[in-house]
Amino acid sequence: MDGTRRTGRSAPPGDADLFLVEFCATWAADDAAQVHHALRYAVRRLAAAGTAIRWCSGLLVPAEHRVLCLVEAGSRDDVVLARDTAALPNASVHRVRPLPDPPSPRHRGRS
Repeated sequence: MDGTRRTGRSAPPGDADLFLVEFCATWAADDAAQVHHALRYAVRRLAAAGTAIRWCSGLLVPAEHRVLCLVEAGSRDDVVLARDTAALPNASVHRVRPLPDPPSPRHRGRS
């Protein structure tokens, strides 16, 4: 990342990165859902205000009490701002990228 802050404008297509926001939900499942909702709401509010950020997905890993949220943003700073806005200072933010998903061999060459 070049460190350029893109807050306040939309990122050009293909210029956004994916980020994984991860936190331990050592509480009940209802509490994990509330924390997930808080982050999603923070992302929506920032996007409505012009920040280059978009909610992608949220997952709960019940056996490990972890909540994983995937967010697309113009910069890591924008995701950290959403995390802080949601009052989740202990959540980690990692830049991630999708792995290639080649077509299965049985679908190749068929008409």
